[in-house]
Amino acid sequence: MDSAMMTTRTPVQCARTQRFTTGSDWRVWDMALGADGSVALSGYHEETDRTFIDLLFIDPDCTDKCRIIFSKEFEESPNSRTRYVSYISSGQIVTCCDDTIELINYNQQSTILSRTFSGRAASMAVSEEGDQHIFVGLYRSNKVIVFSSPGLTELKTITLTGLEDGDYVCELGVMGAAHTLCVRTTGYNSKPLVYNINGDVLTEPLTAMNNTQAWSIAVSSELMMVLWSGGTLITAHHIPSLIEGGRHSSLADRDGGRHIVACFKIDESLKIRIKNNRLLTVHYNTGEVKVYGKEDIFSLPTLLPALSSTITGTEVTKLANYFDITSDQSITDIRTLVQRLTDVGIITPQNIVQLIRACKDLNLQDAARILSIYQSEHKHDVQDGVSYSEKELRKKLLLLEEENQRNVDTISSLEMGKKTLEESRASLEKELETTNQSLQESKKTQTSLREKLTTTEQTLIKSEETQANLREELHALNRRLTQELQQTRGMLEKTTNSHHQAELKSAQETKALKEVLQQTRQVLERKEKTITSLEGNRASLEKELETTNQALQESEKIQTSLREKLTTTKQSLVGSEETQANLREELHAQNGRLTQEMGQTREELDQTRETLEKTTDNLHQAELKSAQESKALEEVLQQTKQALEEKKKTITSLEMREKSLEGSRYSLEKELENTNQSLQELKKTQTSLREKLNATEQSLTESEETQANLREDLHAQNRGLTQDLDQTRETLKKTTSNLHQAELKSAQESKALKEVLQQTQQSLEEKEKAITESDVVQDSKDDDNGDHSAIQESTLAAGFGRLLVTVDEDLTLDSSLKVAMLFQLPPSNIDLLRRISLVETPGGQLLDILKERDIINMYDVTNLQKALMGIRLKRTNETVLVPYQESVSKHLFEEHRTAELLPWPEEEEEQTIEEEKQEDSHTEGL
Repeated sequence: MDSAMMTTRTPVQCARTQRFTTGSDWRVWDMALGADGSVALSGYHEETDRTFIDLLFIDPDCTDKCRIIFSKEFEESPNSRTRYVSYISSGQIVTCCDDTIELINYNQQSTILSRTFSGRAASMAVSEEGDQHIFVGLYRSNKVIVFSSPGLTELKTITLTGLEDGDYVCELGVMGAAHTLCVRTTGYNSKPLVYNINGDVLTEPLTAMNNTQAWSIAVSSELMMVLWSGGTLITAHHIPSLIEGGRHSSLADRDGGRHIVACFKIDESLKIRIKNNRLLTVHYNTGEVKVYGKEDIFSLPTLLPALSSTITGTEVTKLANYFDITSDQSITDIRTLVQRLTDVGIITPQNIVQLIRACKDLNLQDAARILSIYQSEHKHDVQDGVSYSEKELRKKLLLLEEENQRNVDTISSLEMGKKTLEESRASLEKELETTNQSLQESKKTQTSLREKLTTTEQTLIKSEETQANLREELHALNRRLTQELQQTRGMLEKTTNSHHQAELKSAQETKALKEVLQQTRQVLERKEKTITSLEGNRASLEKELETTNQALQESEKIQTSLREKLTTTKQSLVGSEETQANLREELHAQNGRLTQEMGQTREELDQTRETLEKTTDNLHQAELKSAQESKALEEVLQQTKQALEEKKKTITSLEMREKSLEGSRYSLEKELENTNQSLQELKKTQTSLREKLNATEQSLTESEETQANLREDLHAQNRGLTQDLDQTRETLKKTTSNLHQAELKSAQESKALKEVLQQTQQSLEEKEKAITESDVVQDSKDDDNGDHSAIQESTLAAGFGRLLVTVDEDLTLDSSLKVAMLFQLPPSNIDLLRRISLVETPGGQLLDILKERDIINMYDVTNLQKALMGIRLKRTNETVLVPYQESVSKHLFEEHRTAELLPWPEEEEEQTIEEEKQEDSHTEGL
């Protein structure tokens, strides 16, 4: 191995912790690398014998800064001050000192587990592949204890063979899934050795440039790196080839160079570790950590010293002759050969495949093995190497490559144009989809508006009916009030006459009777006042009737205007549907044209691609044959020129085609703008229709409010009349009681007075009977009042409309056809349901047919209940129809009852409904 070829590598980063300041007594003893890029250091204090562990993270963006992740100091050990550390997993480390091994979670700053063992630790390592185990080498012993991870249980003890008395393992590394042990023994000549998991030695002690004492070892995949005495020289050894050589031949020849793949120098260090193609070193006293990159470890300068020990001068000339570079007289050794090959471009620092092939062809197996190991380390960085050729061929190939690149650029531009066209087509298709969706939404809104209009028409018709009923009720109230007033007047006249006669007769007999008669006079005066107040109330009622008639006339005018607006909106909606259908047909036709043109362009582009691929294949073949036949290359060049000219023609034709496609795209964009404008107009019409509907709803609410106010006024007047009648009753009762007292007194004085009093009593009893009869009639009429019936009918109409909407949503085509079959509807109605199902839900049409055939009405939906229960729509029946039917009063149900077409289902089916409800509630709860 030529020491003159060795180079000194400079670190990429340097960092140290605050513990190692100037004049510090802390010393580093062990180092470990984590998968996340962190570094663990362990060591001791020279005076106190305290040990420590520091976990630091070196900032990759800064060359001299580090961050402390975890730090802990331990009490001094009575037997040893050397502490070892290794990584187990993310967040956990294992440490060993004297006879104690501990598992620490550095994220939680806590010790997870601690165990003791017999002996004293002298080294420690953790396997990274296969089963993760912890290996601990014992002090002054040839034994290695294997612990499980993370349980820290002793699995077995390995006894190493081939060690001299007093030697032990002072540094340990585990390689691969087979757990091959790379160890460094202690003693005067610290030796690197390789053992298997059973403790059998696999190699002889390693040496390098007459160095037999190793200071540190590091293990990575198939390599073991050794730091030799002096702390500056590092060699990288390929362990599989080392083991193979130990089996078949001695390693004394060529200084063991057949397994060394790199050799270089670094700054003085105590420990080395390698992970993820990064080499880290640490100094014993200063604690300074230095980082070397992959280019520093595995590069051509580090490969040359190892390669020089396997290739002699004659073999170098053979290689030069192989590559036909013998004209250069400066090639004397392997360094100049490698430099010349890199200058020519045959090899690169990451790709030496040509050199490996040459060594194999010349039967230089050792050199080929070293080069292949080097290449395997750079397998992820390999780039396609450029083959060597003569200068003239290189120039011609460069020109061809430039022309080919131009063609590729034009093709890429055409492909970009194609992509833009495809994107525009996709955008157009999306816009078409959105327009279709908007058209469907407009249809849905139109159907909803039509439904609302039908409901508003129904409510208007019902409001007219309720208004007519209110008018009739008001007229009936007026008549009833006039009759009652007339009756009360006649009764009062009779009572006044009878009381006058009683006064004339009782004035002659006793003064007490005069007082009684005076009280009756006062009562009669009060009654006259009540009669006058009733007449005033009657006049106010007549005025209110006039105002209600005027409001009804105004509402009729509003209804006529709304009907006219509804007819105009229906006509506009029909016209908008026709325009939308025309737009759809035009858009579908344009889409078909675009698809045809895009298919033609794709076929042409595919043809151009095939021709280009053929030309590229021809070029590659020309490059391979160029080394032997230069004349054939010129012919190929001419053919390629002709092909390129033809390609240029095809490119021009494609450009023309692209322009035509752009024109068609512009026309499509204009048509889309027109469709968007038409859609906006449709939206405006929809908004206007919605505003009109809102206005109609407001007018309806106002008319309903006026009706409610009239009803409240009528109720208030009825309450006042009832209060007045109650007062008259009380006064009559008082008069009757007074008259009874007067009878008792006058019975002792005069018989004539008794007769007068009897007549008055009879007259008063007749009045009471008449008043009670009028009260009973009024109460019965109030109970069955037209106001109450009108309110009930309006609420029933609203509830019936909601019922129809909800049942329409629940009825599908299948369920609608089943209901039609149950009611034995004619085939024409069934065909109508099937045709309507293509546009909207058929439930609404089915319910309209049932209403026309008087199968259901606003007061009786029992037939629909039976049908839904028969087709297993029990939930709709129970949640919608049953509450509605219960809200209908019995007398209305009996008056408007429909013919019974279907029988009620049996009780077992009702039980199954309740069970299904329970199951549904159970599943919903889950």
